[in-house]
Amino acid sequence: MVKKILLVIICISCLIVAVGCGNSEPVIDEEDGISIEVINRTEEIIISYAVIFGDNLEEWGEDLLGDEVIEPGETLTFIMPEGNYDLSLLTYELFVVQSAWSINEDVIIEIGGEGKAPILVENNSEFDIVLFFISPSESDDWGEDWLGKAGYIPAGIGRRFFFVQPDEYDFLAIDSEGETVLQAMGIDIDSDRRFIID
Repeated sequence: MVKKILLVIICISCLIVAVGCGNSEPVIDEEDGISIEVINRTEEIIISYAVIFGDNLEEWGEDLLGDEVIEPGETLTFIMPEGNYDLSLLTYELFVVQSAWSINEDVIIEIGGEGKAPILVENNSEFDIVLFFISPSESDDWGEDWLGKAGYIPAGIGRRFFFVQPDEYDFLAIDSEGETVLQAMGIDIDSDRRFIID
C-alpha cells in the first residue's frame, strides 16, 4: 500500500513538472554551448539575417535574428549547442556581409572596422565567382583568396561586401570556368566602391 501511494505521488509530481515546463526550448548553458559574437563596426550597413547551417539543427538554414537586426555599432551574441556550423550574415537585400565556416568553438566576427571602406561586388555573369583577391598595389603577390575555402559569389544574383582600409589596391576575380572576369589595378579606395561583373 505504501509503495502504491509513493508511486502515485511520484507520478503526480512528474506530471506537475511537465505541465509547468510547457513546450519551451531547453536553455543552453553558455559554458556548454558555442558563443558566436557578431560586432557590426560598419557605418551604414544593417545586418538583417544571420543564416546558420549545421547537421544538428532542426531547421537547416535557420535565421537566428528573426525580427531583430544588428545596426551599425551594435553587438549581438548567439549561443549554439555544441556542433559544427557555417554562418552567413546578410543585409535586407540579401547582400552577403560576411561568412564564417566550420564554427565549432567560441568566435568573434567583426564586420567592417574603424575607417574601413565597403566594397560591393555584384556578379551578374553566368558563372559563379569562386576566387576573389584584393591586394595592396605595392605588393608583389595576390595573397589569400578573400572568399575562403567554401565561399563563392553566385552567378546572376550574388552580391558580396568586402572591407578594406583606404589605400591603393589591385583586384582579381576568377569564375568557376577558370576565367578572369575582373582585373583592376591601382584602384584608389578612400570610400565605398562597387564592382559590377557582367
